[in-house]
Amino acid sequence: MRRLVPLLLLLNLALAAGSIRMPAVQTQSSAATAAPISRADFAKYIEQWSEPEGYFDTDNFISNETSYLHIIPELQQRVRPGAVYIGVGPDQNFSYIARTKPSLAIIIDIRRQNMLQHLFMKALFDLAANRTEYLALFFARDVPVVNRNATLPELLKSIRQAKTGDDVFRRDLAAIRKKIAEYGIPLSTDDQEKIEYVYSSFHREGLDLRFSSIGRNNASQYPTYESLLLETDRMGKLQNYLADETTFQWLKQFQAENRLVPVVGDFSGSHAFKTVASFLSKNNFRVSTFYTSNVEYYLFGQPSWRRYIDNVRALPFQDQAVFIRSYFSNAGPLPQTVPGHRSTSLVHDVSKFLADERAGRIRYYWDVVNR
Repeated sequence: MRRLVPLLLLLNLALAAGSIRMPAVQTQSSAATAAPISRADFAKYIEQWSEPEGYFDTDNFISNETSYLHIIPELQQRVRPGAVYIGVGPDQNFSYIARTKPSLAIIIDIRRQNMLQHLFMKALFDLAANRTEYLALFFARDVPVVNRNATLPELLKSIRQAKTGDDVFRRDLAAIRKKIAEYGIPLSTDDQEKIEYVYSSFHREGLDLRFSSIGRNNASQYPTYESLLLETDRMGKLQNYLADETTFQWLKQFQAENRLVPVVGDFSGSHAFKTVASFLSKNNFRVSTFYTSNVEYYLFGQPSWRRYIDNVRALPFQDQAVFIRSYFSNAGPLPQTVPGHRSTSLVHDVSKFLADERAGRIRYYWDVVNR
């Protein structure tokens, strides 16, 4: 539910000019450090910041990074709330956003389907009153009767046992499509078919859905969605955005205020990153966190690497801004690697990396991840 305070009413005037100004914030307990983004501006930003989509050989409905929550305590120690989060991919971003509390999050992904999946998940947040309703909608199941403060394992067990069927799927798909239409984003017939394809995959596979690459038959190598939701930090604490109702409600408000903007863009492209950078600079926003996943692995050593570095340099960063990187141990483990995990999640200083890159000290991909 949106919380209105007099400051927000004053700041709302800034939206008339299409700008958002963010005051300096050291600590933050609510999603609002500036005025919420209007739906008209939300739709405009997606359209104006996006560029033509590219190809990636996976639907990427879910992450394959089992280590993604290991770094939450370090992020909370290093990242000041109230700045800007930039990320890539699907809902692993939600846990980073909910635990670091930016005032604005921008997801930039080369696949238009990722942007559509984020609209689908935004609709789930808007339609659901709590975690139970959210997960029931996510998998097209009837809402089970569960205590509001149920543990995440208890909640997932109840979702597995809830009734489902084609009639439930069609009912929920209709509600989701109606809600997405309210966002004012022009969608083609192909877009609508992709939204149904995304939703049918979650409905069909449920909590057993796995990451897989197109044509590689490698799904068995990767974790189920349920196991990803139940991953912990290195101390064994559940840190997913669905781990507790308070965290979920914070993110629900964040989504209701249109603060998560999904964009179609290439990390080495000529439009999306530069347009976002220009907007952020113009409106005095600073980036605190940039989640790159392992996209840099695909860019390094290619002409696209230089274009990517130029795009990173264009972003207005805070002095202590960090990268979140995911490394898959093809070349050997890092000191941060946890036994039993194929991925290693890393938090790196942006300014030190860019200084090393400018000085020519980033000669191999190993230099990117081993910092």
